[in-house]
Amino acid sequence: MAGQAGGPNPAVSWASAPLMIVFRVMSSPTRRSLLQTAAFLIPSLPAVSWSTAPGASATKPKRITDVVLDLNALHKWDNSNGDTWDPFWADDDNLYAFNCDGRGFGKAPRNLAFNKLTGLSPRTLSGAMVNTMDEYGVSGKKEADKATWKACGQECIDSVFYAFVSRNAYGSDSGDYWLRQTAFNCSLIKSTDKGLTWSRTAAENYAHPMWPGPVFGAPFFVHYGKNGGNVKQDGADRYVYAASTNGFWNDGDRYILGRVLRKKLPELDAADWQYFIGSAGNGAGGDGNEAKSWSSSIRDAQPIIDQRTHCGQSGPCYIPALGLYLMVVWYNTEKMTKWFEPNEMKYDFYQAPHPWGPWTEVHSYSDRFLSAGHMYGPSLCAKFQRTKGTDVCLTLFTSGCPFDDVPAGMYKAWSIPVIVRTAPVVRSVMVASGDPRVVYSGDWTPSSEGRLLGPVRQTSTPNASAELSFHGVGVDVLADKKTGFGALDIFLDGALVHTANLAVENLPRLCGVTVFRSATLKTGAHRIRVVNKGASAVVVDAFQVYGG
Repeated sequence: MAGQAGGPNPAVSWASAPLMIVFRVMSSPTRRSLLQTAAFLIPSLPAVSWSTAPGASATKPKRITDVVLDLNALHKWDNSNGDTWDPFWADDDNLYAFNCDGRGFGKAPRNLAFNKLTGLSPRTLSGAMVNTMDEYGVSGKKEADKATWKACGQECIDSVFYAFVSRNAYGSDSGDYWLRQTAFNCSLIKSTDKGLTWSRTAAENYAHPMWPGPVFGAPFFVHYGKNGGNVKQDGADRYVYAASTNGFWNDGDRYILGRVLRKKLPELDAADWQYFIGSAGNGAGGDGNEAKSWSSSIRDAQPIIDQRTHCGQSGPCYIPALGLYLMVVWYNTEKMTKWFEPNEMKYDFYQAPHPWGPWTEVHSYSDRFLSAGHMYGPSLCAKFQRTKGTDVCLTLFTSGCPFDDVPAGMYKAWSIPVIVRTAPVVRSVMVASGDPRVVYSGDWTPSSEGRLLGPVRQTSTPNASAELSFHGVGVDVLADKKTGFGALDIFLDGALVHTANLAVENLPRLCGVTVFRSATLKTGAHRIRVVNKGASAVVVDAFQVYGG
């Protein structure tokens, strides 16, 4: 059974407009940054409608104003194992994905294995092993180069499956000062039978890599949609694009962009590829629709994003409803002292009107909402995109550590909904649970158990309540979720509007999760009250008020 946050009910009570409140104690810059991760500015959110034309593109790119991770709907497949999940949308309407360093949805751990994901929504996907890829070795098997095989980006284009594979040396073996895992000697493989067989062979890729060295060592395709998409923007109907770090699995320094004619991709020939060089070859802008912005020599490539030790392997995903690209740039915030034990992982979301840029940061998220462990290796999926008025919802796949292969382990496939906003953000004020404006009834005590961010208020008393009077147009309730926690009844202006389940299964404590939001309020005075529904423990973290 998959461990989930939020149970079978909708993750968040989505209303339709510009306001939210959150209870949360904040006493340090680190806590403030995490709170920004969990509490989001809400523009208007009309009724949900599914995008009906996955290949269509907006006539004029919009601008993303905010990106929200809906942690209340975090989902983990407890029967999976491994990392580097980059699900692609195939011509049969299913998702497929390689995993690395694990058994995937199978039984035996491999350096890389190939899986199929079927289902009508991200939360109902079911995984199955397709190919154990035995020629690439059991998990951790190294050759004379002290490296193992790993899969990078994957895609289905014109009914053919493709994947980049490269040699990877773990940070403990690479000799890198930052303990980074190096990626080098990359090749492209393909399958014409839905992943049952692949060419080139592992032996050929080892002896004669298509891209020798680290320069194009960890490429990820730009995801455009089903079967490679039907998008004319940026020449995506004629070209296939892929972005790579400068030879690192984690914490690389920059990304470069390559392209190949779509009709030439099946030939698996690196000589067919070109690389973005920008204006006058200096990377300062440039129109990628012009031939002069590209070179057949990878030595001429200029970075599309240049952030030292901040560029984990990743690829852009196209959002047809916006005519924009979104990419997650991930990294560890400090130098590791032991492999692989991060201090804090950050996911920086970047947007661009073209795959070559210009790329600008929208929002940064910390993984310190996890009371234990870390998340890493994010990938945005082209399938299941849907619109909510001016917002678009996508699905982010990721994984985590430590690496125990048990149901409660983190080394699994996860999904987290991503809400992309284009409306202007609404100013908000955070009201922490320890703020004197919050009025408590019943036995509430400060608690810091299992938290990195400081104390919150906790109770196990039935009907104990916390209430905030505020002036604004919207409000969020932030709470912690944990195995064994109970539920909160949430009242807005005296009416019961939502019951938030704070229990999770096979997950660590999740801190500062937005469990309710309302954005439909008229400007004026309002009251938000949360009540412990039973005798189990519940936590109130913060309220966030919008438009006050």
